[in-house]
Amino acid sequence: MRIDAFVWSVVLLCSGMFILCDGLSAHWGKTGSGRSMAYVMLLSPLSYGAFAFINTRLNLAVTGALVNTIVVAGAVLVGVIVFKEEVSSLQYVGIALALIAVTLLNLS
Repeated sequence: MRIDAFVWSVVLLCSGMFILCDGLSAHWGKTGSGRSMAYVMLLSPLSYGAFAFINTRLNLAVTGALVNTIVVAGAVLVGVIVFKEEVSSLQYVGIALALIAVTLLNLS
């Protein structure tokens, strides 16, 4: 199953919105900032709407695997860059394998 460029752009947009929501939720948890939670509540319906749109083009298994794998990799990057968290070598191997899996899902 080949995924066209438009669907890929929506996958990346959807994943980006979920990553942003994850980061804002973490910020809310650490600081108690109500503004962060308000942004999450505004972005969540848009994120799930994009997910639903992708699901009209791809089956749920592929949609879920693509979006969730990118969200995990993105959340790790946010954790490392923004929150200064440490990731072990074994965890980096797991992330690399997940990204390889996303690539394999795109192959026919």
